[in-house]
Amino acid sequence: MRKPFYASQSTYSEPGPYREALMLGGDSPESIARWISSFMQHPRGADSKERGFTTKQVVDLELRSVTDILAVVAERNLLAGDPTQIKVGGLCRDFAIVAASAFRAKGIPARLRVGFADYIVPDFWEDHWLCEWHDGQHWRRLDVEFTSTDGRSFNTLDVPRERFLMASEAWFRIKDQPSIASRFGVSSLGLCGEWFVAGSLLREIAALRKLELKPWDYWGLSKDLSPVSTELSRQARTTLDLLASQLRSADVDGDGEPEAVAGWPLPKEVISFPQGEPVIVVLQKPNIREI
Repeated sequence: MRKPFYASQSTYSEPGPYREALMLGGDSPESIARWISSFMQHPRGADSKERGFTTKQVVDLELRSVTDILAVVAERNLLAGDPTQIKVGGLCRDFAIVAASAFRAKGIPARLRVGFADYIVPDFWEDHWLCEWHDGQHWRRLDVEFTSTDGRSFNTLDVPRERFLMASEAWFRIKDQPSIASRFGVSSLGLCGEWFVAGSLLREIAALRKLELKPWDYWGLSKDLSPVSTELSRQARTTLDLLASQLRSADVDGDGEPEAVAGWPLPKEVISFPQGEPVIVVLQKPNIREI
C-alpha cells in the first residue's frame, strides 16, 4: 500500500545512512523533541545564554538536510553525550525537520508549518516553524524547540491555534489591521512587516509541498521583497491573497497532500541570506514538479 504523502521522506528530511540513529529518539512526540534538544542548540536558547553560541555553530545554521545535520551529530559524538563537544547550531526550522524525519521514518505523516508565535517575544509575533504530525485523525502542532524547556503556560506537544498563526492567518490578520504588520517578523534583526509575512507565505507553500526551505530563503514573488519594499502592486496582492486563501484551505485533517496547493510550482534555486548578504542556492531536486 502506498504511504500517505507526508509519511514518506522529502529530499531534505531523508536521514540517509543515519536512519538507525534517528530511531534513538523514541516513539512519543515528547521523547523525539527532547532527544533533538540533546544535540541541537538554538542561538536564542537557554544553552546559548549559558554557554554562548560559537562561530562553528553559526556555520551549522546553513545545514539544510537531516542527513547533513546528523552527520555533524555523529562527527561530534553527541549521541554519546560527550560533554566536551558543542551541540549542533540549529533554528526552529531545523528542530522541526529532524522531528518530521523521525515521524516519517516510523510511517507517521508529518510536515513543517511556517508561521508566527506569540510566546517567544512579548507583544510580538515571532517568525517560527513547528512540526505537525498526524495522530490518525487530526494534525498536532509540536514545538520541538520549546518542549524541553519549562515555563510555558500551554502544551508544547499540541500548540493551541491561538498561540501560533500560520503564515496565511497572519497575512489576513494584517490585511484587516495594517497597523499591526510591524509586530510580525524577526524581532532581534528588526525584520518585520507585511513584506516579511508575504515571504513566509511562499516558504509555507514550499513546506507543504515537502520542500523544506530555510527561514531566510526567498523565491518567486518574494525575491523582490525587502524591508524597504515599496507598496505591493495590485497584481502582487491578488496573487498573495490567492496563495493565502489556498494555504488556509489546506489546514484540514487529511494526511494527504492538500489539493489546494498541489499545483503550485516549486523553485530550482532561491536567494538566501544566511549571513545577511544574498547568495544564490541551487536546491536539491525534489521528487515533485518544479520550475
